[in-house]
Amino acid sequence: MNDFTLFDDAVRSVWRYPGGEVGVRALGQAPARLLARVQCSDDLMALVMYLGAVPGAVQEVCIPYLPYARQDRVAVAGDPIAVDVLARLLASTGVRRFATLDAHSQASDAAFAAAGCTLTNVAPSPFLARHLADVVRRDQPLWFVAPDKGAATRTAAVAAALTRTDRPIGLVQCAKVRDPVTGKLRGFEVASTATAAELGRDPALVIVDDICDGGGTFLGVAEALRARFGPVALHLFTTHGIHSKGLDELASVFATIGATDSFRSGHTHERLRIVPLQNQEQPR
Repeated sequence: MNDFTLFDDAVRSVWRYPGGEVGVRALGQAPARLLARVQCSDDLMALVMYLGAVPGAVQEVCIPYLPYARQDRVAVAGDPIAVDVLARLLASTGVRRFATLDAHSQASDAAFAAAGCTLTNVAPSPFLARHLADVVRRDQPLWFVAPDKGAATRTAAVAAALTRTDRPIGLVQCAKVRDPVTGKLRGFEVASTATAAELGRDPALVIVDDICDGGGTFLGVAEALRARFGPVALHLFTTHGIHSKGLDELASVFATIGATDSFRSGHTHERLRIVPLQNQEQPR
């Protein structure tokens, strides 16, 4: 993503008016390709206002963490399909090409297409590969864990992209049940038939998913994995690390916690490793 200009480098200032509205002032000539981290409604409004300040100049916008991507259906009566609303709002700026990183589902692509735009979904595999190079030994058997049914296709695709003849990557499928109204989780289990012996000696199991919000799913999956396989080394990598409940509980379970810098949570921890989207920065 080095050929995109960061939003922060394209604006002179962003502020809030006394009434609460977000204000933006553009800086110099607008870039053709803009990378905007949108993590809250203020960020979204700042982006829309900026594009209004430089009409027609920006040809493509990359929003690494796509807001509302998880709200891609009506789960409870009265809810909007929020990703559809987002796509129409962004289309109103006149920009027709958008990109994102590891979108939650194909519904985002469809929402942008319906709004008259294209959405390019960048695969997370290169960023996961950089993370694994630092945290997993070459001699360890490597397994990717899909934490639930919804992650199965994504996890399998990443495993296929990264597997090599000299370094195969196995797959373990897990399952859970979520109440759509309360959000409570239950019923964590290892759905795969793999045994501890089949994992190999001293295996590394890496849970791979798109988003870590509070982390409850991954804690439940970790418990199910250890109940099946014993005291194996567990790692967690999600493309987007919100970590809304902090990192202490996750760090008590996982040897490492990885994410890109698509979402700037502000959290730091000795077990957290951030893989930057732009290569001039080094992972920490």
